[in-house]
Amino acid sequence: MMRWADRFEHVQTVHHQNGRGWEPLEPYHLGYDVTQKELETLLNLIYQQPRDVQALRDAYRQKVPDRKLVALPSNVSVGLKMRWKPPRVLHVGADVLDLPVNRLFKRQRYREYREYMVNMLHENGVVPMLAVRQNIFKWALSKYHGDGKGKTGHLQFQLASGAISKRDIPKIHVDLKRFGRLIDQCRRKHDRKREFVVWMKSRGMEVRPLLYESFLEKPVAFFGDFLQDLGQDSNPEEIRQVLTQDMELKRVHGGHLSEYVENHLELQDRYGSSFESWPK
Repeated sequence: MMRWADRFEHVQTVHHQNGRGWEPLEPYHLGYDVTQKELETLLNLIYQQPRDVQALRDAYRQKVPDRKLVALPSNVSVGLKMRWKPPRVLHVGADVLDLPVNRLFKRQRYREYREYMVNMLHENGVVPMLAVRQNIFKWALSKYHGDGKGKTGHLQFQLASGAISKRDIPKIHVDLKRFGRLIDQCRRKHDRKREFVVWMKSRGMEVRPLLYESFLEKPVAFFGDFLQDLGQDSNPEEIRQVLTQDMELKRVHGGHLSEYVENHLELQDRYGSSFESWPK
C-alpha cells in the first residue's frame, strides 16, 4: 500500500533515499536504544509546519548515520508507516533482562506513547490510517504458512521479488488445533484494533481504515478513495498507470483453498466463516 501510495504525484511516504526502510521510525530501524524523547523529536520535525528539513536530517542521522530520509516537500501529503509501539525501557540484547523489564513497564510505556501520539497528530492535523484485515481465516492461514518452511515470514514478499513462483510453494497439511490458536490470536488483535479506534475517536481524532480486502480486490477504487481522503483528485486511468509500474501484486492464497491446502475440506468446514467486517 505505502510503496504504491508514494508513487502518486502529490503523496510522499517517509522512507530512506535508497528505497529501503519503509518504516524508518520504528525501533529496529532507529536502533533499540531510541528513547521516547528522540522519537517525539523526529515526529515533530516531520509533521510540524513549516518543516525544518535540515534539522530533521541531522536528528535522523544521529540515530542512523548511514541512512538519509527522502526530501519532504511542503506541497504534498506526507505519510509515515509505523506500528503504534513505544520504545523499550531497556535493550541490552539479552532476553533474560530485556523481557521482564519491558513487561514490567509495558502499561506505562504504552500510556505515555499513546497520549503523546494522539496529541501530536491532533495538533498537526494528521489523520491516522489503520490497515485492517477483515478475513481472519486468510490472515491466520498466512501466518500458518509463514516463510513456507515452518518459520515466520512473508511468502508474498518472495513472490513479489521474483525469488519464488507460486509453483515453488507446495501444498501444506494444516493442523487444526494449531490453526485454531492462530484464529483466536488474529481475532484478539482485530478486537484490540477496534478498541484502539474507539479510544482515539473519543479524543477527537478522525481515523480512516485501510481495508486489506478492498486493496486486493479493487485496487483502483481503493486508491481512488485513498486520494479523495487526502483531498486530492483521483483519475482512474492515472491510478491504473501507477499500479502497473514495475511492482506486481501476487497473492499467495488467491486461488481455491484446495490449491494450497491438502485437508482443505475440514479446514474450510471448521474455520472458513472467520470474517470480521469493518465499516468504512
